[in-house]
Amino acid sequence: MKFSDVESSKWEELKPYLDTCLLPITGLSGSESPWQATDKLELLRDAMDCIEIPFRGRVITYPALHYVLHQETGQIEQALDELCHKLKEDSFKYVIVLTTQAAYEQLKLQDADIFLYVNAGELQENPELIHENIAKAVQAMWSAMN
Repeated sequence: MKFSDVESSKWEELKPYLDTCLLPITGLSGSESPWQATDKLELLRDAMDCIEIPFRGRVITYPALHYVLHQETGQIEQALDELCHKLKEDSFKYVIVLTTQAAYEQLKLQDADIFLYVNAGELQENPELIHENIAKAVQAMWSAMN
C-alpha cells in the first residue's frame, strides 16, 4: 500500500495493521540521463514489489529518497537513522529500508529493522530467489520482534 492510499480519517483504524514502513532509496546523483534515471527507478520498483505485493495490508510504502547528494557514508547513515527513528516514534513498529544501489550496500543503520540491498543483476537473473529471500527476511523480522 502506498502512503497516498491512506485517508486521514482511516489512519487510526488502519494503524494497528499497517505496522511496517517500507522506505526505498533510489540513489540518484542528478548526473543520470533520463533513461538512466528511468532504469534505476524501474529496478527499485521491481525490488519493492518483493515486499509490497506479498505483504499488502501490513506494509505501507513511503516516498522514496531519490537524491542523496555528495554526502559521506556517515552522514547518510545518520540522516537515515534519524528518519527511521521518527517513523517508528510517530507511526510504525517496523521500518524496512530498501535500495538497489551498490553505493549504499554497506550502510549500517541502527534504527531500521531491516536494511536490504538488492543486487540488480541477481534480481534480473533470479527474481524468484530474491523474492523468497526478502520474504524470509521480513517474516523473520516480524517473528523476532513479537
